[in-house]
Formats: sequence, structure tokens, C-alpha cells
Amino acid sequence: MRVVALVTVTIAVLAAAAAGNVLPMIMNTSVETAGDTIRIVYDVDDPDGDSVSVLLRFAGADGGVDGPVAGISGDIGAGVLPGTAKVIVIDRTAASGLPEPFVPRLLAHDGTGLGGEMIAVASTGGPDFLVDKYETTNEQFAAFVRSDGYEFMDFWLVNDGSIEIVETGWNYAGKFRWLAPRFWDPSAEPPWSTDPQSALASTPVLGASWFEAYAYCNWAGRKLPSSSEWLEASGLNVSPYSWGDDRTAGVEPPEFALANVRFGYKRYSFGGFTTDGSEYTAPVGSHSPAGDSPLGLADAVGNAWEWCSDVVAVIDYGTFSCATRPLRGGSWATAMPELDNPVTDLCPLYRTETIGFRCFR
Repeated sequence: MRVVALVTVTIAVLAAAAAGNVLPMIMNTSVETAGDTIRIVYDVDDPDGDSVSVLLRFAGADGGVDGPVAGISGDIGAGVLPGTAKVIVIDRTAASGLPEPFVPRLLAHDGTGLGGEMIAVASTGGPDFLVDKYETTNEQFAAFVRSDGYEFMDFWLVNDGSIEIVETGWNYAGKFRWLAPRFWDPSAEPPWSTDPQSALASTPVLGASWFEAYAYCNWAGRKLPSSSEWLEASGLNVSPYSWGDDRTAGVEPPEFALANVRFGYKRYSFGGFTTDGSEYTAPVGSHSPAGDSPLGLADAVGNAWEWCSDVVAVIDYGTFSCATRPLRGGSWATAMPELDNPVTDLCPLYRTETIGFRCFR
């Protein structure tokens, strides 16, 4: 039995983790440009509190703006009240170092975790739902680790009927002594800096098993998507690629910039087949908006395989059985010729350098 070390966490954080958390939600983000002025308009909601801290990130760069600085003003930084039509104003003449093209990525912090942008999906096969625009990042997953998400069994109970023993993930987390994703060092600062494939705050978390992804989404007040939900959000239910029917959209390397994948086959000559300057993962949103789905989902193809919630098959290994879970979208190591059907399934205990996830609600 694992025991929470009360000396390492505050009572406030402990109570928030025990009760569960609903991350803030940002939606309907738009960018308006007029001369040297850029206006970012967005909506923000946080069911857990009266106000949030809004952070601005720039796709393609690690780091960003954590609060008002020269040339950037408006609804950014601490104390932003939830509501609609929030505005961030950027004066290009005063704010230096903005990347081109300018693609903003917003995060909201509610004291326990970072909630990112979500998009609404009008489902054709079930209830409408919301989906994270971006894959879950190292920075976001770290909030789950730091709030002792690995120490509270309730987040890990798989009570959706997909497995017979709801404590399976919790039992394996204890058996294998999981304290963080596979490539993290919890004693390092930041803990994801030890991951050779994803070492930035804004790159997708890798090395999390299906059970860890499930626990994070549960802690965040969200869920893992079903395969059908993922397909609707990604646009891959109607087109072979999120950006349409043409594999490269007529643009060959090195100009190709629709997804973080390989033009050669994985495991062979990585350096000769990079497509976007990233040897491994790229910061989420680096290929927006060109590679986005019609609904605005980023990185649906490439960057990291994404866990889905369904059971594909139950395999009996003799000493234990495994309810395999689907993975969608391919990763940074997926070769372009393999993208015609970017789907596979694995035992939910797998923790590899190519697998990540995103949450739905």
C-alpha cells in the first residue's frame, strides 16, 4: 500500500487532488490583425474557481509569455475572470521576437493544473463533445504529478465496464513503482528534461501507459476519446489525412510542414528524413493551422500516437490477460508511407517513446 507523504504537499493541493479537478477551458480563439496591432479574442471557463491565470505560448517555440510584458496587454496573466470575448492585445512595434507565422496557444491555470484550448465537435454518431485542440504536453502532465495524482487510487479506477478488475491500473502502478512517465526523472527540474525525445514544456508527454493517460484525464475532469470520437475530431473519418486527401498536399520536403513525420522509414537515417527541423517531437501546434483538421484539431497526424478508450481485443498471456487499446494518428517516427492507415493497438501497459494522448470532455 502506498501512503501519501503529507509533508511534501500542502493541504490545499492535497484536498484538490483528492476531490478531483476540472481544468479551465479556453475556446473560440481567433486572431485579428490590423497594421501593427494583433488582437487575440477567446472565451475562458473554469468550473473550479472565480479567476484563472492565462498564459500565452507561441507555436514552434518553447517558452512564451506568462504575464503582461512590454507590448502585450489585456486579459492575460493572473486574475482573469471567466467569460466570453476576452482580449489580448499585442503591439508589434513594442513586442519583439514574435515568430512568423504568428500562431498563439493559450493556457489557463486554476491553481492545480493547466487547461488548454478545446474545440466543439457536433457528433454524427453520438452526443456532441469537446476535445483538446492540442496533445497533452509535459507542462500539463507535470501538474498531475505534482499534485500527487500517482498517489490517489480514485483517478486510476477504470469503471467504464471495459475491464473486469477496475483497480488493474492502480495495481500495476504500484507493482512497477510508476511515479512519473517512463522517461522522466521526478527529482530533476523540470522532470521532463530527461526525456531525449520530448524535453520541452510544450512538447507532448511521452512514455505514459494507457492507465496513466486515463488517470490524468480523470483527474482533469475529462476523459480519453473513443476511436470514433477521435476520428470525427481529426477529420480522418472522411479524409485519409487531417488536411485532406493528398498525402503531401503537393509540397515535398524540405518545404513540407503539415505534420511531424518521417519521409523515410523509421529507424533508418533519422537525420535525412526530418520534415520540420524537429529530430523527435515538435512543440504542439507547430504545424497549425496548415496541418489542422477541418474542426481545428492540431497534430492529429504525427508527433505522438494517441491512446483511445476502446478495447480492441483481450489477449490471454497465461499469467495475465491484456485488453489492448487503440492508438491513432502516428508519431514523429512514423514514415510517410505508413500514414495511409495510422492506427494500431497495444497492451495498455506499454510506455514507449512515440506514444502520447489528448483528452476529451
